[in-house]
Amino acid sequence: MINNMGKILLVDLASGSFEERTLSDSIYRDYMGGIGLAARVLLDEIPAGADPLGPDNILAFMTGALTGTGSLVTGRWMVACKSPLTGGWGDSNCGGNLSPAIKQCGYDGIFFKGISPAPVLFICDAEGPRLEPAAELWGKDAIETELAIKAQWKGQKKPAVAAIGYAAEKLSLISGISNDGGRYAARSGVGAVMGSKRLKALVLAGNKKIGCANPEKMRELSSRFSERVKKSNVPKFVSYRQLDLLGKMLGLPIVFRLNGILSTAFFKKWGTIYNNTGGIVNGDTPIKNWAGTIKDFPKEKYEHINAHWVTDRETKKYFCYSCVIGCGGICDVNGIIENRGGKDTGLSHTHKPEYETHAAFGPLCLNDDENSIFICNDICNRSGLDTISAGSTIAFAIECCERGILAEQQLEGLDLRWGSSEAIIQLLKKMANREGVGAIFADGTKKAAERLSELTGKDLSAFAIHAGGQEPGMHDSRMDPLMGVAFSADPTPGRHTIAADVYYNVMRLWTKVSWAPAVPQMYLKETEYKATAEEARKAVASTLYKQLADMAGGCLFAMITGVKNWDLFEMLNAATGLNRSPDEYMEIGRRAQTLRQLFNLKHGVDPTANFIPLRLQGKPPLSAGALRGKQVPIPEMVSLYWREMGWDESNGVPLKQTLERLGL
Repeated sequence: MINNMGKILLVDLASGSFEERTLSDSIYRDYMGGIGLAARVLLDEIPAGADPLGPDNILAFMTGALTGTGSLVTGRWMVACKSPLTGGWGDSNCGGNLSPAIKQCGYDGIFFKGISPAPVLFICDAEGPRLEPAAELWGKDAIETELAIKAQWKGQKKPAVAAIGYAAEKLSLISGISNDGGRYAARSGVGAVMGSKRLKALVLAGNKKIGCANPEKMRELSSRFSERVKKSNVPKFVSYRQLDLLGKMLGLPIVFRLNGILSTAFFKKWGTIYNNTGGIVNGDTPIKNWAGTIKDFPKEKYEHINAHWVTDRETKKYFCYSCVIGCGGICDVNGIIENRGGKDTGLSHTHKPEYETHAAFGPLCLNDDENSIFICNDICNRSGLDTISAGSTIAFAIECCERGILAEQQLEGLDLRWGSSEAIIQLLKKMANREGVGAIFADGTKKAAERLSELTGKDLSAFAIHAGGQEPGMHDSRMDPLMGVAFSADPTPGRHTIAADVYYNVMRLWTKVSWAPAVPQMYLKETEYKATAEEARKAVASTLYKQLADMAGGCLFAMITGVKNWDLFEMLNAATGLNRSPDEYMEIGRRAQTLRQLFNLKHGVDPTANFIPLRLQGKPPLSAGALRGKQVPIPEMVSLYWREMGWDESNGVPLKQTLERLGL
């Protein structure tokens, strides 16, 4: 198909050899690109029982089927592998500028197997692919690495670079991969896999052209979306002071169905950090290792992490490739980082801390020191640590201290307690360098709990918050139950970008997909807490649409504007020249999701072992705050989700008739 490059590249790092593999149109029709194509290849190529940090694991860098076709907000790239964090399917999604660069090198995916004898760079430009020594870059942080590569680059075209930092080199299981100075493919431990292969960076500067079957139709669709984003603005009289009021409105017992395009107004003005305060008042933001409430982090604390503290330092907006929303931002942090023992960031390219980062190092740890969150963000961006997992692990460490599980000599002088910003910074540095007490926590909450249990003989599982080994995103399932279903049932557990009631309501899939349940203009919030076939179908529809977007290179923030604004189905038809219905496209999403589940089963992952802890299910329920008394019947809801997916409702194994229908 014209929108795809028609081939993938397999790189054997052990031998230094390359294999170009041409793919048939039928493969692209069935798997599109992105995560679907990666799932097909990795399920076939990675042997059962492969060590995630060993030579048999394969690290795939994938572009999207829509990337470069003239479509908007379709510049996401994906990394996939066997996750060292969960032992099953791992993938991570990132913006920046790498996705079109993969295609411009002539490939729809670049797959790395084996382990290089010494650190290397993978370079692909007009001269083709090659490996070059990277010994002088090994040990540098991810930002330094990218700057050094670009400074030494002799080619005419500026390269796109994806690099790892020193935490990934030290094989932290919660490390990711940086692109464009701090945009991160952060989840699933993909950085550790790249570090294990001694692959320091990808440097891409190809010049191949990308096609589109119907460019006129694509221009029409893109122009329409761009105009709607342009017209969506926060009223001038609404300032950051009203963001907690917005949170209260979204936390009402009655849910009002909104037009998803409204979200772009808030993303344009503040980015994801608009939720910094609103999420606390409505219960979306977890507090005190998921056990606290607004009483533990009241207004006199949460106002210190209000969005304006970040936007006041913002020097310019940041747009990923093909994006017209621009939720990112570059900040001037002069005097903040270096005055507290960090590196001078150079000021010109410091990505602001996003909502997830604020929540993980802020309310989750009862920390209201905004400057410390900037520092934690910088440490993670440079070392490669995932901010969600790192902040979550530190919250677990603080609760361990509170419970007397960590001895004073183990803490090496750290005054680790709730809200102690300096101790949080110091522990994070030790984790990134795998030094001292940081070595206990360098691989995330699950591993830390196992290590401490071996030392103490105590069961710490009740407050070691993870799903199948991965720390959940910073959105409380007691606020949005379908988020809990996604945390528990997705093959990449703990992922907050898969499915949620709030996503479903604004995407309005029922206007395009025949079987997707329609949502009334308003309804009682309490209906979301019931295990019903309708809620299960909502979860399935959201999940399949997200998989389709991940095949296309699409962004969650475009998805939630709604299918009448950002029409993924029509864009795919325009790019491919096919004339498929939305229902047919959703089956492609089901195929990808089923492949990811089959990968887990092949590698011995028990789907029932990925359920979120009882604390996140509201067992026992909170006694105060917006989520007071809320409980989520996760086992029952997941069972219904599996049934609606066409999988065995008791264990998550895809049924034979489902596999036959999907051609698997």
